[in-house]
Amino acid sequence: MMIRTTWKKKRLLVNADLNRTGKFGWLKPAKFFFAGFFTLIVATVSASERLERLDDLKVTDLKAFREQLVLIEAEIDDMPKVEQDYLRLLQGYNLSLSGDFKAAQLHLESMLQSQIAPELSVRVKALLINVQAVTQNYRSAFALLQEITHDLPEITNIRAKEHGLSVISFTYNQLEEFEIAKFYSQMLLDIAVSERARCQASHHLLESLYGLEDWQSFNELIDGAIEHCLKFNEQIFVNLLRTKRQSYLLKVGEFKQADEYYQSYKNELNNINYPTLVASASALAAQVAVKLGRLEEALTLANAALKSLAADEYSQPLLNTYYALYNIYEAKHDYERALYFHIKYSEALKANSDNRFAQQQAYFLARAEVEVKNQRIALLDKDNKVLALQSDLYEQEARQNRLLVLILGAILLLATVLAYRGMTGWRRFKKIAEYDQLTGISNRYHFNNQAKVALDYCETNAKPVALILFDLDYFKDINDTHGHAVGDWALRAVVKTCRNFMRNNDVFGRIGGEEFAVVLPGCQTDKAVLLAEICRDAIAGIDTTESGKHFSLSASFGVSGSDNSGYQLKQLLADADSAMYSAKAAGRNQVATFSE
Repeated sequence: MMIRTTWKKKRLLVNADLNRTGKFGWLKPAKFFFAGFFTLIVATVSASERLERLDDLKVTDLKAFREQLVLIEAEIDDMPKVEQDYLRLLQGYNLSLSGDFKAAQLHLESMLQSQIAPELSVRVKALLINVQAVTQNYRSAFALLQEITHDLPEITNIRAKEHGLSVISFTYNQLEEFEIAKFYSQMLLDIAVSERARCQASHHLLESLYGLEDWQSFNELIDGAIEHCLKFNEQIFVNLLRTKRQSYLLKVGEFKQADEYYQSYKNELNNINYPTLVASASALAAQVAVKLGRLEEALTLANAALKSLAADEYSQPLLNTYYALYNIYEAKHDYERALYFHIKYSEALKANSDNRFAQQQAYFLARAEVEVKNQRIALLDKDNKVLALQSDLYEQEARQNRLLVLILGAILLLATVLAYRGMTGWRRFKKIAEYDQLTGISNRYHFNNQAKVALDYCETNAKPVALILFDLDYFKDINDTHGHAVGDWALRAVVKTCRNFMRNNDVFGRIGGEEFAVVLPGCQTDKAVLLAEICRDAIAGIDTTESGKHFSLSASFGVSGSDNSGYQLKQLLADADSAMYSAKAAGRNQVATFSE
């Protein structure tokens, strides 16, 4: 198809391309003389080719992308429907890149309601997942994720396939389903044609390896991935990979090497004008500077990061920044500010955990809904086959009626089996639910599994581990006097209070009616005793009038550690239980430590 456009629009398109690429710079003094020549070239380029170029432009030069989008929008009425749909997808990108996520969502949802090509549908859904994730509409986002995962094997368009796999890999990494993310990242790396997609695939794969703590594979691949992305000027992914390596060096205790690595790329990082990424690297560098004793430098880096981050996003960079500031002021013996930033860190950690919990919950709900939907579709297909068989059998002779009854019986039996399997699968899904419905923390089953993983890791790596066991004092009296609703409120209040003081990798679970346990990987027994004292004091300070009743809350704590009790969960629990009963015998509302 030849593009019908005005002389003015064609000349603007040519000039925008010259200014963006810098090619033919020696022709600029005479560009108006040659404008007619280049106009003839533009006029012979098909709309689909121009749209593909525009598609590439959106991630390399946003300003030029928007300028050329305006030009090509004026020609939408002259395009075939498939190219109109492609242009509408690019309009959706423009809305999302502008931050107008509500308009972008409405625009993309309207596209899905119309008839569009399958490969374009995958790209629309992939973009819509990103938009809904930003607006925290997780349930819809993960429902679309299931659809893309189902549709992708049938897609042959390589750009759509790359986009879909990239979104799937990224989303599963955000869900901390790192094995699944690793699988799709490797798939993207295997099929990618464009160098940009290969760079994205390398980033997603390394993110998965980092989450799995597969340090050998991580170290084997990280340098090659950075070099590849740098070669094709993918600066965002280059510096995302660099900050991931910086985080790894900090995690394994290579503080001097982490500092040298940050110094080697910080100037290049600052030049890309990506505040969130700069803040992320600065927060990590601040933590390294604290470890190296350079407190003033650490304070400068942490404050710079804090200015660039939104205080209500509770992202990992913000958590790192608050934690660095807490360590800085603690090292300076400015305990008032240290306490302030520890509280900010605890609040941010809780909000971050709540957001992850909401993501996980929405993901599993969406997956269950898709499974139920697929089962319903299967049953409808069976019903349609039954109708077709009935239509055929009615035309046959009467002697075939017995065969019809047998066929209907077999199909009914199959439908019953499918329905039964669906019901038993749903019951099994509920039965293996990992979280306590009342308090939102791990139930006994999940606590035991997570605790054993943490204990095995600590034993293998010769790290200390401690266990805190605590039980609410006179909880039966609270239930008997004020009712079970007030007792439930008390349990939730205690969990909410104690979670504020726990780390992200601590295993916190409700293992009995009013009995709770915490496994603290990498924690010495004396530090666990200090945490138990903090939690005991916080529980005693809970204002119970919010429940509608006035009563006192307290708890008795028992602490055991690997130094005395070893790394077996059963022994740690038994020793902590012994210490806890010593605390109760000593008058309750106390912390006791197990010792041989």
